[in-house]
Amino acid sequence: MTTSSPQSPVPAGAAPSHEAVSRAVSRVAFWGVVVSVGLLTLTVAIAAASGSLTLVAAAVDCAVDVVTALVLWAGLKLADRRSAKFPFGLYKVENVLQVVIALLVFVAAYEVAVQALTAGGREADIGPWVIAGVVVSIVATWLYGWWATSVGRRVSSPALVADGKHRQTDVLSTSLVLVAVVSTALGFNVDRYAAIVIVVFAVYSGWRLLVAGMKVLLDASVDASVKARIERVLATEALVAEVDALAVRSAGRYLFLEAKLQMRTDDLTRAHAASERLEQRIRAEIPSIDRVNFHVEPRKRDVRRVAAPLAAPSGEISSEFGEAPYFGFAEMRDADGGILRQEIVENPLLGLEKQRGILVAEWLVGRGVDVLLTTRPVNKGPSYVLREAGVDVRLVQCTSLHDELAEWGPAAS
Repeated sequence: MTTSSPQSPVPAGAAPSHEAVSRAVSRVAFWGVVVSVGLLTLTVAIAAASGSLTLVAAAVDCAVDVVTALVLWAGLKLADRRSAKFPFGLYKVENVLQVVIALLVFVAAYEVAVQALTAGGREADIGPWVIAGVVVSIVATWLYGWWATSVGRRVSSPALVADGKHRQTDVLSTSLVLVAVVSTALGFNVDRYAAIVIVVFAVYSGWRLLVAGMKVLLDASVDASVKARIERVLATEALVAEVDALAVRSAGRYLFLEAKLQMRTDDLTRAHAASERLEQRIRAEIPSIDRVNFHVEPRKRDVRRVAAPLAAPSGEISSEFGEAPYFGFAEMRDADGGILRQEIVENPLLGLEKQRGILVAEWLVGRGVDVLLTTRPVNKGPSYVLREAGVDVRLVQCTSLHDELAEWGPAAS
């Protein structure tokens, strides 16, 4: 049985909804366009008035920012659209944009390098108003870059994070412009040396963005830490015996999860209910999960783990459960009822005064018990824990565990 569903609405106060996240990302991208156009206009104006080659190069970089911002904003508008040809949405448009932005970072780095190597004897008219314009550009670029990166990380949008990092590169290159214009105003020229440092940083930053975007486009798995968080959530469900073929991939700012779950029950209704509980817990833990696809099936087993409360190490089955001083365990082949392994363990929770029966039941579930043999019904609380974990509680007549195991075999299953 397979259970699959797109992201459902999240309760108020738990996590932002899919629609709210999309609106937030689109709003930031729109303001990125506004900021980029404003900075381009400012830089072109002061470049034309001052005749500075450094500012001309900065204007070229600003033009790249405008194109980047427009592509980002338009791409995000397309990312959430679904159609018959794209039933899973166009989420990966963001990762395509991430690759494009990385390439544009390389272009910007090249422009800075060319400026550093070719700027020279041309004189520029640098006044206080030119320096003030560059300072405004630095502050505006830094503020938008910080905002885009913060929102991008909060809502898991690689496109916004990429754009924010691109603006961080721009802050350094614009700071180089500031150094160049100030040094020119003072009669010095050090911009070509600073440009080399910025080029190295820009290429490194762009390479990281390119690699990150290509990994998603090639369906590389997500970070191990994300899978570990999902595995911890899956381990909280007592009905899950084993998790096979767990795969998580990213698409844009969302994650797709697929897993095969072997359940401790043959009841498909209970298995489906358990998978729905797990889906809710995973979405609460990782809000960026968009689709969850669980394939649930009964556990395939050749060996059953049998347990019984004992009154003594000799194997006498106790009429008590939580108060039993010992527990006997046996592993039996389903095919012929043969005993593979047998042991007697002291009850590690015997000294507790409260909820002893429930804790003993959880302990047995943790040991992977499939069948519990007992001479009288287990109390309501422990019985519920065992039932929810798929443990088969069987009432027996024998007072000896050894005699009961001798009779218990394929016919009893």
